[in-house]
Amino acid sequence: LVIPVKDREMMESIVEMREEMPNPLSKIYYLQEYVRRPPRDIRAIVVGDRVVTAVYRYAAEGEWKTNIARGGKAEPCPISKELEDICLRAAAAVGGGVLGIDIMEDEARGLLVHEVNNTVEFRGAASVSSIDIAQEIVSYAMKVVRA
Repeated sequence: LVIPVKDREMMESIVEMREEMPNPLSKIYYLQEYVRRPPRDIRAIVVGDRVVTAVYRYAAEGEWKTNIARGGKAEPCPISKELEDICLRAAAAVGGGVLGIDIMEDEARGLLVHEVNNTVEFRGAASVSSIDIAQEIVSYAMKVVRA
């Protein structure tokens, strides 16, 4: 459950509600700084030691999440040196492989990684990318198996 918390009162209400739930997992909280960003984020697909493609993900009308499966839209994103560097560092931090790196653009601080996914949904990226992402993943897997 991801909720943007606007103020202390809202946070206290959420905690109070979740503390009443019987499931112990409801009592685990992950807090993340609110980042003022454009109405989009970046999903980069890392395969091995390469950033094979990247897309801007825009939220659907009335939504704040940039999830393509929830009606968001994707557009190609150029892979700059800065984007490539931050993605490869994030991938190395979790041991590499096939990853989806989600990045926010902060006006003052530049690119910020906010999520690294080891189960990569790439349908949205594939729909606007000239790269055959599935083939890249298969080729990488074959290379790993043969090593």
